Amino acid sequence: MNTLLLNGVGVAAAISSMVSFVPQIVKLLREHDASAVSLRMYLVTVVAFALWAVYGVLLGQWPLIGSNLINLSLASVILLLKLYFSRSGAGDSGAAGPRL
Repeated sequence: MNTLLLNGVGVAAAISSMVSFVPQIVKLLREHDASAVSLRMYLVTVVAFALWAVYGVLLGQWPLIGSNLINLSLASVILLLKLYFSRSGAGDSGAAGPRL
């Protein structure tokens, strides 16, 4: 298969993954409410991106490493905002602490 096509699809997939987290981060920062964000889902997502980055390191594939470290960072920001807003009481309905 054409290398240019393969690389193009890979770059498009990586950029799409990275960009997909931005609207959620903007919404959380704007509204200071993370009650609709699933804590479990972002815990699993952070672990998954960390494992993908390790897999990239083991293969020596910088595109896997780089894109997954960026995705790991973005997903971690969402997870941290979820924890922060849950503990601060912003957007909560009186519940104490984050729910799993």
